[in-house]
Amino acid sequence: MRVLLLILIAIFLNAQDLEITKYISYEKPKIVVYSNKLPSKLTKLLKIDTKIISHYNMDIKDSFKDINISNYNYSLTLKYKQNQLVAKLYDNISDKTILYKRYKIPNFNVYPFMIHSLSYDINSKLGFKKIPWIKKRVIYSVYMSPKETSIFVGDITLTYRKKIISGGLNIFPKWVDRKQTEIYYTKLENYPVLYKYNVYTGQKSRILSSKGMLIVSDVKGDNLLLTLALNDQPDIYSYNIKTHNLKRITKFVGIDVSGRFYDDGIVFISNRLGYPNVYKKNLDTGKVSRFIYRGKNHISVTVNRDKVIVSSRETSKAFSDNSFNLLLVEKNSDVLKRLTFTGKNLQPNFSDDGDTILFIKLKHFNSKFGIIRLKENRIYYFNLNRVMQSFDF
Repeated sequence: MRVLLLILIAIFLNAQDLEITKYISYEKPKIVVYSNKLPSKLTKLLKIDTKIISHYNMDIKDSFKDINISNYNYSLTLKYKQNQLVAKLYDNISDKTILYKRYKIPNFNVYPFMIHSLSYDINSKLGFKKIPWIKKRVIYSVYMSPKETSIFVGDITLTYRKKIISGGLNIFPKWVDRKQTEIYYTKLENYPVLYKYNVYTGQKSRILSSKGMLIVSDVKGDNLLLTLALNDQPDIYSYNIKTHNLKRITKFVGIDVSGRFYDDGIVFISNRLGYPNVYKKNLDTGKVSRFIYRGKNHISVTVNRDKVIVSSRETSKAFSDNSFNLLLVEKNSDVLKRLTFTGKNLQPNFSDDGDTILFIKLKHFNSKFGIIRLKENRIYYFNLNRVMQSFDF
């Protein structure tokens, strides 16, 4: 096994904190894939999945002829016919079949989810940590024209894209739960209205409305965190979808937005010091405290257990684009780790295990959908060719 120590010295916002990070590189398992007559779209996406996962290497061949199997740890045979993919993964060392599975799809358009399921199974059979996020669907809103945004559902690489809501301004979609069958979203009519929508049946129900801002920023069971402006001032509210109980959580005379459930309370963005920063409020005691003491101008925040990521404005240019980068801080630590270095990097979202982050990278009039693999120290981008307004996965 080959061990490579990389010493990364990161100079952060105040040029005071140094971080030394140790990465361990190892010889990845090698898989040779026999994919005779497999549609090229399937093999292309399989290669992309392999790069994103970063746990093994894969060589895709049309034939096993002249291949030295001894150079590979595993052999994968794939056969596709009539919307069915049969996969057989063979361990060349132990001389055993470790995966034999048939993947079925209703039509070819949804093939990305079939490939993601195969990649998930390969990764699991090779003994690596499970990656359920790769099979999840992404719900996102896209600007179609100055006065119209449509909501799409897709896979994490945006290879599959299906428009489900259009007409007018439809913004800030949020999954109702892990089943990913329903979403909350805001539609700007005469005033903002919050709806619940079933992505399969198209059934829609009205939740509540406001004369000012109305956004679902987080969901925990039946409880929603809303950024709501009932009196021209945005605050964080909780709303129970079953009891219809609406409760104001923050009461600062200023801006409180983008609440997220965290530990015994919430974290949110507030301008209590004259510029936006991340704060925490204990819902039992009512105590509000600054949550991050490094940097300023934090415009969005996401949390997962002991990890917090903020999108922070790092330049103040009056006549050109400003830079917004993603910064990672862990609980009980003041050290910020920079995850991006250039451009506008916005709206980070953690996977359930906290090892993967999805985010939006804006460039001119287009968006890239970014995936950060924290432990693997890698970033991947997928072009949208439009501006993504918001997303959830």
